[in-house]
Amino acid sequence: MHFLKKTAAALCAALAISAVASAAPTPDRQIEILTNSAMVYDGWFVLPERDKNSDLWTYAITDLDRNGRLEVLKVRRGWAEGGPLLAVKELGEDGCSLIGEVALDGTAVPDILARTENYGQPTSVLYDANNKIYHYIFEATVYHGEYESLTTKYALTFSDGTLLVSPLAHCQWNLSGYDGSSTKRYFLPFRGRDAGKEISAARYETIQKEEFPDCEYRSVTFSWRSAEDLKTAASNGELKKSLADSFACFNR
Repeated sequence: MHFLKKTAAALCAALAISAVASAAPTPDRQIEILTNSAMVYDGWFVLPERDKNSDLWTYAITDLDRNGRLEVLKVRRGWAEGGPLLAVKELGEDGCSLIGEVALDGTAVPDILARTENYGQPTSVLYDANNKIYHYIFEATVYHGEYESLTTKYALTFSDGTLLVSPLAHCQWNLSGYDGSSTKRYFLPFRGRDAGKEISAARYETIQKEEFPDCEYRSVTFSWRSAEDLKTAASNGELKKSLADSFACFNR
């Protein structure tokens, strides 16, 4: 499990903690703050002067933990500068953003984008009604040559300013160089009491319900905006509308 600490200045962290106890600004006000803090050097939008591959980033406005503070969900596709990334930036009442970031193994187009390449297409997630938290289940495949690959099923959880990515199970695929036949074997993560234990294909398919037994499936919409989309919207004075539309799709 990767535990991703928030990287923010101490003053901002203190202000953000105090903001938890008070009501968050209205979504419209938060969208306005996000609009004004986007196209600046230290803003949430990745500018070309900060990343030469800034055009590889894609953005959506969400509230994954339903705490009233909006987040910018950012995904970088491609292999440049270390490969694909997923980042969450949450807006505090004072406008200070808190960041969690994780590298994504496998394909150059992360699963969270691949499943929603037709912008606005609903995505299935597990929802914890007691804690009002979404768990996004995704897979990432790493190829070891043309005869072997390892697919890992992950759960991504964003809870009150902390981003957690937990491996749930692995699928190892092998292709025979002699007769072209293939085999798949399934394992639990290499941690805990049953570390590396081989499991059935059926258990692999349902391992997320085993890990989160009190959750139910829900559909949410990640309405993505490419870097070019947002730059065009900003130049036309329509950035706030674009961000508001993205959040409206998630929140409907």
